[in-house]
Amino acid sequence: MDRLNKYSIPFAGLAKGSHQYEFDIDDKFFESFENSVIKKARVHIDLDFNKSETVLTLTFRMVGSLNLNCDRCLEDFDMPIDTTEIMLVKFGEPGVGETDDIIVISHSDSHVDIAQHIYDYLSLQVPMRVVHPDDESGNPTCDPEFIAKLNEVKEESPEGPVDPRWEALKKLGFNEN
Repeated sequence: MDRLNKYSIPFAGLAKGSHQYEFDIDDKFFESFENSVIKKARVHIDLDFNKSETVLTLTFRMVGSLNLNCDRCLEDFDMPIDTTEIMLVKFGEPGVGETDDIIVISHSDSHVDIAQHIYDYLSLQVPMRVVHPDDESGNPTCDPEFIAKLNEVKEESPEGPVDPRWEALKKLGFNEN
């Protein structure tokens, strides 16, 4: 976890006002997190750290790409990201009054650790179903050879009697993709 020390920002001696930080996230960052969905990435983060008397406002501007594995063709691809996240840090009793975007730290703390928050923000950029983006015509950009084989297997699958419970679900009109 030593490689994450640079994501611990000291604020005790900082003057009130806005302070700028920059971070470049790569594969090594994600190696520090067990069972990470993201293995490879190139993300630049501009952090606006605004200190006031009672609250720290951290605005993360994240631009880059996450290297993900396509659920459809199993090929790796770079998914572009461009997002802004805001986190508030309040002083008080840790754990009391916290939400996803508000953390509470003790008055005696002198640093705020943002590594886990960066990891969480980037992990939330990964869609539930990871697939290559479609081209301008709406066609998948997956490996055409793999898609052809997938369609071949789909056509060869036998159509047997359908369990009536599944038939009722099909009537709901869910899209198969």
